[in-house]
Amino acid sequence: MSTLAWLLVLVGALTLLGSLALLITTVKYYWGERGRPPLTGDERRMQKQAEIELRRKQIEYAETHPIKTRSPDFFDNRKKT
Repeated sequence: MSTLAWLLVLVGALTLLGSLALLITTVKYYWGERGRPPLTGDERRMQKQAEIELRRKQIEYAETHPIKTRSPDFFDNRKKT
């Protein structure tokens, strides 16, 4: 085969390989390990509500359990009470 034919075969093979990689990446991104497409509008809304509720609980816990800071003295490593 001539050099031009080998070049065309190489370009075609690399194009096919790249397209296959893009297809696999796209399928894995959209359907993932769970085997289902992205969430619909109602499912997204319910997930967002659950995240907001979890965040509310985290903020409530942080308000009732404040962080105990350390003393500004470098050699005193005890926490303030």
